[in-house]
Order: sequence, then C-alpha cells, then structure tokens
Amino acid sequence: MRDSLWLIILLIPPVSAWAANTDSSAQQLLVAAESQSSLFRGQVSPFELDVDFVAQVNVPTHGQMTLKWAAADRWWRKIVLGTFEQIDVRNGEKLHITRNIAFTPIPVQELIDLVEFAEGPQQLVVKKPKQRAENGVQLVCLLVEQKSLKGKSHEVCIDSLTHDLLSDQWQESPDERPRAEYSDYFDFGAHRYPRHLELRSNGSKRVDAKVRSLTTAPFDESLLVPPQGAIERRECLDMKPAIPIKTQDPFYPWSANENRLGGDTTVVMTVQADGSVTGIQLIGSSLRSMDDAALHTLRTWRFKPAMCGMEPIVSDIQVVVKFRTR
Repeated sequence: MRDSLWLIILLIPPVSAWAANTDSSAQQLLVAAESQSSLFRGQVSPFELDVDFVAQVNVPTHGQMTLKWAAADRWWRKIVLGTFEQIDVRNGEKLHITRNIAFTPIPVQELIDLVEFAEGPQQLVVKKPKQRAENGVQLVCLLVEQKSLKGKSHEVCIDSLTHDLLSDQWQESPDERPRAEYSDYFDFGAHRYPRHLELRSNGSKRVDAKVRSLTTAPFDESLLVPPQGAIERRECLDMKPAIPIKTQDPFYPWSANENRLGGDTTVVMTVQADGSVTGIQLIGSSLRSMDDAALHTLRTWRFKPAMCGMEPIVSDIQVVVKFRTR
C-alpha cells in the first residue's frame, strides 16, 4: 500500500540557518536577522535564560526551562513539563541527558527548537523575496530552501526596519503546515531576542513560550559534572545526521484502509554506529494496528550512521509514519 502512506523522517530542526548566496540583498537581510538574534553563536559573556511555556500534551500543560550558558559547547539546561523533567549537560563534544522517562516528549523538543530559532548550521538558498505589510509593519518575506533537503521550503518573514525575524512557516507534511512566530523583541548586549515565542500548526497552538528573564550571570563549572546514569551522546561542529538507506514501508492495516481511517504514529529510536536501530519508543499513537505495523517495520530499517568527521557515532532520531487513504 505504498500510495496510501507518507513517511516523514524528522532529522533536523525546522528553523532557519545561514543563507547561501542566491539573491545577495535577501541573503544579507537573512544573515543580519539571524546574527542579531543568535544568543548561542555570537554571545561572549555567560548568561542565564528562564522561560515559562505552555505546551499541548493532550491538554495544555505548563512548563519551565532554565538554561545556564558559558559557551557553545559548555552549558546546562533543565526543562520541566508537568511531571516530566530533563537535564542536559554539554561539555565539549559530550552531551549528557538525564530524564525521568525513556524519551523526550515532542513538545519539549519543539520548545528547544523555538528557543534556538537562529542557531541552525544548515545552509539555506534564498528565493523570491517579497514585501508586504502586516499590522502596520513592513515585512520582507523570503522563500528559502535547505540545501540538504531540496523541495522543503520555508517562508521566513523579517521586519524590514529592525531586522527582527518575525515568523517561519513550512510544510511538514501534505496536511500539516507549522508556523513559528517571534515577537516583543528586546535588546540584550549586542543581540535582540523575542520575549514571546509561539508554535502553531494549522491554526492550533502547540507551544506558547514567554521569556521570564535573560541576564548575564557567572557560570558555575560544577554544573558540567554529568548526573549519575546520564545518557551520553557525542556532538560536533559539522555533525552529519543519520541517513536512511533501507526503509521498507509499513503495511497499511487492512481494516483501517477498508474503513478509510488514517493516523500518525511517532517514534523515537537510536541509530547505532553500525547503522542498526535500537531503543524504539512509541511517543505518538494512532490506531493500535497502525502503531503495531509501524513498530514492526521500523525495527528492520538500516541507516548510514551520523558522522563526526570520518567517525560514525550514535544518534537519536524521530520518525513520523503518517497513514492516509486517498
């Protein structure tokens, strides 16, 4: 049933990055917008960022994030969402993760992507700059495409006067079009950062985050000692994500297809250095028969592993299997 199924492999954050030179003025505008908002790439002094947020987890659920930052490869972060808690410690190329369940919930990763909206290392090709006005603000909206994902386009809108990046919209699947919005910018050192960050999908709010405080603060080096039992992963500057090379499609359950039923099954899994998969966890469920079909097939997938230079490394990815009838 290949024609009835879409598979989406979520390997990268859906946020903007350095632009490639297609339209020089548009490219310069995008680079300027990203550079002035890039706390984690261009900041010199240590700082602390505190964020309150509400995420849609069946029902709206309150959460908090605290980030203590010393450098791009030396930081500590704690995220709480309801009863979930996760602490991340980055020291050099080692990232240590401690959490009270086996996986990171999707809204938590969406929050991280929102907060790091100007930090991605991927190159974007800028196309078709257009000017328009919204709520009295003159915008320049750029159609951009990631070099590594041909055909996956974003519309990024920037305030033409302040160069604040105001929105980023993209097509995640044929029936889902998320939109990230950033507003109420304020000055912090040489940067500008939004007090309000929001992620919507098809008009429904998924994450609503507000910056409670952003201040320079000395960094406590003892925070870099990883908690006992933490998961260790390696990260590097030019890390290449895992690439699927053997991906049999799950079988569309007969009863669901006959009754024209669809659904999304979302899993996280670990891609080992040899390209095999382990640790498959169901984090977003549809019908039981669809979940079973997806889990059964994903165990057979094989990847070219993530790479740090010429060295294969272990990595974690999310896979969304979308069952749709025509």
